[in-house]
Amino acid sequence: MRSFLTILGIIVGIASIIATLAIGHGAEEKIKKEILASGDNYIFLHAGNWAQEGVIQNKKKRKVQALRTTDIRMFKNQCKEIKKISPFLFAQNIVSFETNNILTEIKGGNEEIFGIINRKLKKGSYFTKEQAKKGEKVVVLGNKAAKDLFRSLNPVGKIVRIKNIPFRVIGVLKNFKNFSGIHDPNLNIFIPFNSLKKYIIHKRNNKVYGIVISSKSSKGMTYLVRKLKKILRFSRQLKDDDPDDFMIYDQQSMLKAAHASSNVLNIFLLIIALISLIVGGIGVMNIMLVSVSERTKEIGIRMALGATKKVILSQFILEAIILCFIGGVLGIFVGVIIPFVTSFFTKWNVIIKPYFILFSFLTTTGVGLIFGFYPARKASKLNPVEALSEK
Repeated sequence: MRSFLTILGIIVGIASIIATLAIGHGAEEKIKKEILASGDNYIFLHAGNWAQEGVIQNKKKRKVQALRTTDIRMFKNQCKEIKKISPFLFAQNIVSFETNNILTEIKGGNEEIFGIINRKLKKGSYFTKEQAKKGEKVVVLGNKAAKDLFRSLNPVGKIVRIKNIPFRVIGVLKNFKNFSGIHDPNLNIFIPFNSLKKYIIHKRNNKVYGIVISSKSSKGMTYLVRKLKKILRFSRQLKDDDPDDFMIYDQQSMLKAAHASSNVLNIFLLIIALISLIVGGIGVMNIMLVSVSERTKEIGIRMALGATKKVILSQFILEAIILCFIGGVLGIFVGVIIPFVTSFFTKWNVIIKPYFILFSFLTTTGVGLIFGFYPARKASKLNPVEALSEK
């Protein structure tokens, strides 16, 4: 019982390490999937630079220039690396079908937007280049939007109303699984960019909220982002010391940022787990010191029969390692179970890799050596005569 209570700290420490690594890597993989699912070599540009907000500048603050449809033509002409490009606008409004109503985001783009943001079709069709150019009153529904509005009916060909304006449903998108946050993208609907401007937000200028782009290859994304940045800075006549008045997001940068953030969090949680393991190691050292004091006569007899200091040292270090090893095995068992139990109730992703187990075994061995050395050394330094005279 005393030995079990001693190794309990080791069990908790090892279980914490494995559970932390499994949940941390699972979270990183989930974020990675969400970023990759956001589009096909996806790049997003929008006007304004929130990173510069609050930065004190001596010179007069420049007015932020909006992105325009003319920028799209400029990018097409100068960037051969672009595969697809679309303007992007959005508005929030109520969409109705008979007595059913939903409040949702209405997103506007051209015929290429679905390929850029990787939204697959379940039934019907996307809007065509001609429909996008003319600004026809057609709509493609997200999976949940279609279910909430039409229940079991086939939405294709039906009429929905936005601001009491009739729009014909031409398609329904497949369910989009890889997303986070409280807003479900399956509730979104898509209409042509010119239709959104004309009928919903009533804008007659060529300003856009953003521009979405997909590059021809993932390897060329970094080069394309640099090129887009240079083109925008030149067209906006920004000087070398002027900050960007726009922002560019791309998948590669987001993946790197997510990986870096995940590493920092994993290291922080791992340090906490190691602290609990150190506490368990101190418990092992304590029980070994008690064991040495209780077994003084045994040590004296062994020395009298010819056991060397090295033999005594090895005996007690081995005992400490065995205690830690047993705690480590139990800790690994508990550490593997905890993430899957957590995943069952929370639906979090968990990933357990073989090196987690190897790292745990090496750690328990290290703890046994470090915290078992002092008691073992104390035992090996005992004088045989004094040890035999102990009552």
